[in-house]
Amino acid sequence: MTYVILVAEDELPQRVGLVRHLEEAGYKTVEAADGREALDKALNTTVDLAILDIMMPKISGYDVCRTLREKGSNMPVIILTARAALDDRLDGFDCGADDYVTKPFSIEELLKRISAILRRTAPRDETVAIGNWTFDFMRGTVECGDTPVEFTQRELAMLELLISREGQPVKRDEFLDRFWSADAHPTNRTVDTLILSIRHKLGGGKGLAIETVHRVGYRISI
Repeated sequence: MTYVILVAEDELPQRVGLVRHLEEAGYKTVEAADGREALDKALNTTVDLAILDIMMPKISGYDVCRTLREKGSNMPVIILTARAALDDRLDGFDCGADDYVTKPFSIEELLKRISAILRRTAPRDETVAIGNWTFDFMRGTVECGDTPVEFTQRELAMLELLISREGQPVKRDEFLDRFWSADAHPTNRTVDTLILSIRHKLGGGKGLAIETVHRVGYRISI
């Protein structure tokens, strides 16, 4: 599947550069030079993800994102801006954005963020194949080659989160908040124990490994 990305940026050199990098990475692109054009194309063309500059003519990136959400669109949105203040970032998330990237930025980081968001928002009935592993998170099945491998429901949920981040670290606190209730009294050691179990089960196949990020948590190497 080839994803289509809307690039809404009024500065022509930056828009051209982004489009070039995205197309070199295998994506198709749709361009918009102002907020009104971005909103029209987001609503009326086939787009899988939108990159919206905040300071655009006619309609701001914030308002484009907010309008999309008001109209019921769940299209993933990355806000792109030179404004790095905390309040600006919070405004980006408040309007419904999925991520917020400040200029200047690394194109490699942006591509990783795009890939992670698209993986996370992909239809759940699709399987994920990595190396000789096949994960079907909808059905709760995992195979290494043709051999089924048994994971608990919680282990699968943790694996799905790690894979959706594609190389970005997941904090232990996030695992605890997502997959354990407070009255269970979980600790960081609880997370470490489950990661150890997942690593053991992944040990029989090639293609991915869970790495420890010192003082942070874990990430999966794909």
